[in-house]
Amino acid sequence: MFDQAAEAAVAAGARHDLEAPGAQETRAQHLAETEGEREAENASASQVVGTARTSGRRGGGFLAPLRLASFRRLIAGQTISRLGDQFYFLAIPWLVLRVTDSPVALSLVLGISALTLGLCTVLGGVLADRMGPRNLMMSADIARMLIMGALAGLAIFVAVPPLWAITALSGLLGIASGLFYPASSAMVPHLVSTEDLQAANSYEQLTFQTSNFVGPGVAGIVLTATRLAFGFVVDAASFVVSVLTLALIRMPRRAPAQGATDATQASNAPKAGSLGEALRYLGRTRFLVMLIGVSLIANFAINGLFEVGVPLLLKERVGLIAGPQVQGIVVGGFGLGSVLGAVAAGLAVRVRRKTLVGVLLFVPFTLLAAVIPLAPSIFLMAGIFAVMGLLTTASNVLLATVIQRFIPLDMMGRMMSFVLMGSFLGTPLSIFAYGAAATVVPSVDWLFFGGAALMALALALALGNKLTWQTK
Repeated sequence: MFDQAAEAAVAAGARHDLEAPGAQETRAQHLAETEGEREAENASASQVVGTARTSGRRGGGFLAPLRLASFRRLIAGQTISRLGDQFYFLAIPWLVLRVTDSPVALSLVLGISALTLGLCTVLGGVLADRMGPRNLMMSADIARMLIMGALAGLAIFVAVPPLWAITALSGLLGIASGLFYPASSAMVPHLVSTEDLQAANSYEQLTFQTSNFVGPGVAGIVLTATRLAFGFVVDAASFVVSVLTLALIRMPRRAPAQGATDATQASNAPKAGSLGEALRYLGRTRFLVMLIGVSLIANFAINGLFEVGVPLLLKERVGLIAGPQVQGIVVGGFGLGSVLGAVAAGLAVRVRRKTLVGVLLFVPFTLLAAVIPLAPSIFLMAGIFAVMGLLTTASNVLLATVIQRFIPLDMMGRMMSFVLMGSFLGTPLSIFAYGAAATVVPSVDWLFFGGAALMALALALALGNKLTWQTK
């Protein structure tokens, strides 16, 4: 991640530590002002932060973030909330498929949620910087709890829920999630030191991917034995837990940016969280622009394939009744690999050229995506998903660390929302496209072949950009 000055330094062969102008000073002042609060939580955690602040030495290792009580509360609450999300993710497509067999209807419901999520992401970033990430996360989770309760009531009390109602609630859920995710992505850098970001990001991925591993299998068995409505009830309850744990987190005091330009400081003074300020910063960081574009293509290639292609493939293989349980096994394989990938990335804090390594990990991922429909058994398919999960999660940790180290704290929500847009806008477009393509291709297999080809295009664009190779 470079602005023009950093790019010139790299071109000259100078060593660059990835912090943008202003990011180091902002983060240093932030850590200095919050030392007392961290010491109140845990004395050993304060020693780690102090070392990173004063000497620039390596962070405290894989376990360092867990020494902070607020970080432990964040991880605990989000683990439970994300586990609950797996019940919803498994329940919603099968609820739609029980109402109608149309793949277009399935892509409509899933796509509306993803579309509204993507459209509200930038707003979420602005509000995260103005309200603080914790406050916005709590507000969004309360809204999601109410929406999930409405879905549960619809599934319980209406024999055949109308498709329009499911679609409308999915759209509202996307809006609330669009506000939540930029705040969630901005939260970790507010709680841990720069040197411990990679370890902290590995825990974030670990909670997310542990839910992918444990949640789908458990949810598949439970929902097969009970009713799909129970999935919405479980998710609503998990949001309650998330809100309670977020309320217990002590947020450090936020320092004003000091490394920004005079124009940026002037824009900050009258209006915190200015979108124009963030756009100007983005314009100076060409690598972020490239990353967002590549992310858009990659997410278009893969996310709709997983959301639409996998259920349709499994429906052909095992039928409608056994579909949820089998999908739980397959997605659980992805979760197991992702857990291993998160741990591996957290331990590999000395990896150099994080951006290049993160991109290269998607090369075997792309090849595996193409062979999914050729797997002769469900368990081999789950194994393929496991390797893909390991590769993508390790890559995500590396790339997230590069991005977060480069962004000033007072701009974290807005800039992370720009980064997330590549995913959140690529996903609904992908879902709609794969839903439409499924009605015309001779076999579902062709969806996977096409997705792998698009992913290869994204990799070619990333590897063809010199900044991918130059970033330390």
